[in-house]
Amino acid sequence: MTRKVTAYSCGSPIRLSVINAIAMGAAADHVVSNPDPQYIRGDSIIWGLIRGASRLMLETRENGFDFYQVDNAYFGRDQFFRVTKNATQLRHLPNRVLSNRYRETLAHLGKEILPWRRTRSGPIVLCPSSEFLHRGTADGSVQGWVQAVYKQIRLVTNREVVVRIKALRPADDIDEFIRDAWCVVTHVSAAGLDALRLGVPVVTTGDCAATPLSTPMSQIEKPLMEDGREALFSLLGCSQFTLQEMRSTNIPKTIDALLSQI
Repeated sequence: MTRKVTAYSCGSPIRLSVINAIAMGAAADHVVSNPDPQYIRGDSIIWGLIRGASRLMLETRENGFDFYQVDNAYFGRDQFFRVTKNATQLRHLPNRVLSNRYRETLAHLGKEILPWRRTRSGPIVLCPSSEFLHRGTADGSVQGWVQAVYKQIRLVTNREVVVRIKALRPADDIDEFIRDAWCVVTHVSAAGLDALRLGVPVVTTGDCAATPLSTPMSQIEKPLMEDGREALFSLLGCSQFTLQEMRSTNIPKTIDALLSQI
């Protein structure tokens, strides 16, 4: 029996087109555009994390169904959108490269995965996540997270520490800011992936896509630089899609097939 699917934009006027696109390809039974929507029994496609999205994810799972969370891309923002099953980010490290899609995407963006930078002279760069992603954590806010992380860093090193606050539409290229960083520390921001791509070590305080290759805070003076970045980016590249791909493909089934490979 085919399971019912409802797509929720959770009141985002900017991303309604994304939800409409993925709903079309998945042949969703309903599209709900208002904020704080009521859960409709069945599988859910959900935009973002606010305006009732987190509650929808919880209720979907409590009722024994799957949700597919849709959000900004791991890389290639506004050109691609990531889709994750029963989670908000992939947290897997495949044991092999799954496809060359990630290379094609990075090349289109004028980017590539660089060798690990063994020699770096820059500071430790703190890259907080968006304010709402820090709510509900022990630190409760961006400011609280920065203060708590700074104290932890001072227990193990006296290196210079600088903070880069995330803007909704950054005016600068983060690559230039973190290219020579000793290490990037983030909660769950995509800045962690930017650092890995540039060959800069990463510390994550939350569970996110960069976590499988992150360094424990206690080892920040001797950060890990392990193999696996190509495999990680190949997985992420296979789990984000253009609007046209969403319209023409059943993305939930594509994600199910992808997860069966890892």
